[in-house]
Amino acid sequence: MSRPRAIAGPLDRAARRRVIAEWTLVALAATALVVFLSLSRVTDRADNVVFDTLSTLGVRAPEPQIVIVAIDNRSLAELGRWPWPRARHEALLQKLAEAKPRAIAYDVLLVEPDPDPAVDAALAKAIAGAAPVFLPMTFDVPGRNGAPYDPLTPIEPLRSAAAGLGQVNVEFDSDGVIRRAYLLERDGDQTWPHLMALMRDAWLGRSALPAPSPQAAPIGEGLLREHPLLISFAGPPGHFRTISFVDVLRGDTAPEFLHDKLVLIGATGDGLGDRYATPLSNHTEIMSGVELQANLLDTLLNGRALTPAGPIGLTAFSLAPLWLALAGFLMFRPRLNLIMWAALSAATVGVSALLYLQGRVWAPPTAALAGLLLVYPLWSWRRLEATSAYMFQELQAFSQEPDLLSALSRPRGPPTDVIDRQVVLMHSAIERARDLRSLVLDALHGLPDATLVTDLAGRVLIANREADALFAAGAPDDLTERPLTELVAYAAPDAPPEATDLSLAPAEIELTGRDGRAFDLRRTALTDQTGAPIGWIVRFSDISALKAAGRQRERILELLTHDMRSPQVSILTLLGAPGFQAPAAMIDRIAGYARRTLALADNFVNLARAEGDQYALEPLDLGDVLVEAIDDLWPQSSARGIEVSTTGIEGEHVIVADRSLLTRALINLIDNAIKFSPDGGRIACALAPTAFEGRPAVVCTISDQGPGLTTAQIAGLFQRFRRTVSQGERRVDGVGLGLSFVQAVVERHGGQIRCSSAPGEGATFAVTLPLAPLA
Repeated sequence: MSRPRAIAGPLDRAARRRVIAEWTLVALAATALVVFLSLSRVTDRADNVVFDTLSTLGVRAPEPQIVIVAIDNRSLAELGRWPWPRARHEALLQKLAEAKPRAIAYDVLLVEPDPDPAVDAALAKAIAGAAPVFLPMTFDVPGRNGAPYDPLTPIEPLRSAAAGLGQVNVEFDSDGVIRRAYLLERDGDQTWPHLMALMRDAWLGRSALPAPSPQAAPIGEGLLREHPLLISFAGPPGHFRTISFVDVLRGDTAPEFLHDKLVLIGATGDGLGDRYATPLSNHTEIMSGVELQANLLDTLLNGRALTPAGPIGLTAFSLAPLWLALAGFLMFRPRLNLIMWAALSAATVGVSALLYLQGRVWAPPTAALAGLLLVYPLWSWRRLEATSAYMFQELQAFSQEPDLLSALSRPRGPPTDVIDRQVVLMHSAIERARDLRSLVLDALHGLPDATLVTDLAGRVLIANREADALFAAGAPDDLTERPLTELVAYAAPDAPPEATDLSLAPAEIELTGRDGRAFDLRRTALTDQTGAPIGWIVRFSDISALKAAGRQRERILELLTHDMRSPQVSILTLLGAPGFQAPAAMIDRIAGYARRTLALADNFVNLARAEGDQYALEPLDLGDVLVEAIDDLWPQSSARGIEVSTTGIEGEHVIVADRSLLTRALINLIDNAIKFSPDGGRIACALAPTAFEGRPAVVCTISDQGPGLTTAQIAGLFQRFRRTVSQGERRVDGVGLGLSFVQAVVERHGGQIRCSSAPGEGATFAVTLPLAPLA
């Protein structure tokens, strides 16, 4: 078996232009996405996860100069419930003054005066007499009386006694976690540095305030936050050196432990103070406000403050891996591009971590990763499209090789695009195509009917084993290239001309073979992918057994129509004879049984005919058929005073149908309506245009005023020998085949029948039939 030629040539100029255009579109789309993600806050949550993970890698020993004096649970248990008297704070400051710390941050808001001014004065004296003591303040947004904000500062004389006031506001991210702070808040010329900025300056021995920052965030009308920084957390809660408030107050803490230290006093006890989630918090552990301030002070003292990357720098960082990947798409093969894409993704996270841990710059990587995740599938999809085009070109070359089906092939235009110069497993795919061809031939040989595949001229291209056996005597050699007319003439000498006239529309033709067998010749057009005919599939089905069964069926029908009807007619005649003597009730019962047997035979014959193969189809007006059925039942309806009305029969509703069977079907429906309607009732028959299965159609509705049907009765209405029990007082005779006959006739005409009813509301039968196609 010859192997197909491999097609691998250089891209032509048009193909190169198309590749560059596709590459440009992918690049622009990915760049736009990355720029948008870099400048928006869409990826904040994902970036926060990365930030928190890196924060765990930055855990370190805290600054030894920072000591927390904690208002903890033990202090509360020994000193009493919070809030404590001002005298207790005064006593603590006096103890701290003896130890001579470098500075003290008293992280307790003292914004309400004591009832005794002397108490506040004593506390102010203790504040002034200790090391530099810095007190916290905050803002109430919005303020009173329409003000944008109100500063909440310590009361006098505490405010004047303090070495400085510092704001302790925090900044929550979208997930409720504290990761950043602002060192300065400003309103015009009035500034409020952060409490921990004052502590840092006290440690460094300076008092200068930070200069105004160009990065300002408004928190109220006229109030701006400046100098943002990301906190480099030294560790989780409990990481800093901490002593209990009560130990310092009672003198249990050595003065050397606090000497020349930065002392932060704040609440850590349960139910006291503020608590926050931080990057180092787990699901059950949160950090107290004083510990958060300690981490911020540690960050300032070590110079480990993280600076968020600016918009330009962040955009450049996010676009760099994207454009490296885009350049690789034009230079490298798919496998190397996959490796490069994975390496760039890892490098993006690695560089972000390196900048965080060593450069103290936070460059979120999510926007860059999103660009890589978008661009690689897009470009891979484009490459798969190119590979698909290449494989199609190879398969086209394979289809041009000589084989059994070469006459059925349609010429195709030359390929227009080859991008990928190496496609693996191409020859394997071609081998599978050849195996598929063998499979098709095996399936054709396995068909039970003699089957031929011919070209448009009728020359045989493929014949299965049954065809070889059928035409063996007339064509002992290979049937290939033999004309269909010759083979049909041998197998069925009396075949009509239309059996081999390929110019006629395909139809089923019955043939009688030389040996007396009956064949059904069926011809199906063989088309290509465009729908154009390229040959024929001709099948000779042996229907001898079916014909024998049909003859047997006809004999049974003859038995029903003659041998069963004649005795019943004779019984009725005998019962009506003048000399016949019998009780009247017995005569009526025997006559009823005979009539029922006659009706059963007639209905069975009608049903068998409706389900048969031979229909005498002709164009006819459904309105005429409906009127004919109504007229046929006029004696029954008039005898009971039932009015049968018609609407919609004025126009033409032309269908193709068997007049006799369709008339009988409508008679059955109207007869049922008469049987179940009350005396003096009304039956409405109507025709209306509609649509059925996407084709123009007409619907014939027949509505009565009978007792109606339940849902269960409607479900089995069209089953054979299923009779509906009347809910009224009238007894309705029948054998249960009438509606089965109606359904068989309607469905054989390509239509449908539906029933809608409810108990006490009559019944409506709707027969929908397709209209005849316009000439």
